Amino acid sequence: MKVVEKKIKIKDFEIAKSNLKDLVSSQNFAVLAEYDFNAILKSKGKNLEKHAIVFDVCNASKAHEILALSPIEGINLPCKIGIFEESDGYHVAYLDPKTIEVGDERLKSIFKEVSGVLGEIALKLSEI
Repeated sequence: MKVVEKKIKIKDFEIAKSNLKDLVSSQNFAVLAEYDFNAILKSKGKNLEKHAIVFDVCNASKAHEILALSPIEGINLPCKIGIFEESDGYHVAYLDPKTIEVGDERLKSIFKEVSGVLGEIALKLSEI
């Protein structure tokens, strides 16, 4: 899958994280899991100098539609979106579901719709 990335204006990591969660929720998606790579690596004795966090997010209705059409597409679920610290500040990035190669036009349509929602979340976060 292709990674889509946008620079965000927010300078505080915790505020960016909170705003992202709020935007996910506002789009009828839920955060299923949170991977704070700083904490994960610190627990393994490794120090990560920059913030990096990834969220597994899901819209239950869309997941149901996808899995009803093709259970094997569960390998592409849930969606991933995260915040990453780069040398020029924070960025939001997500794996673009519309770039998943599937033959079924119904699946392509659902993935494109979900991609639009993730894009909207990233755009709104970049504009705050």
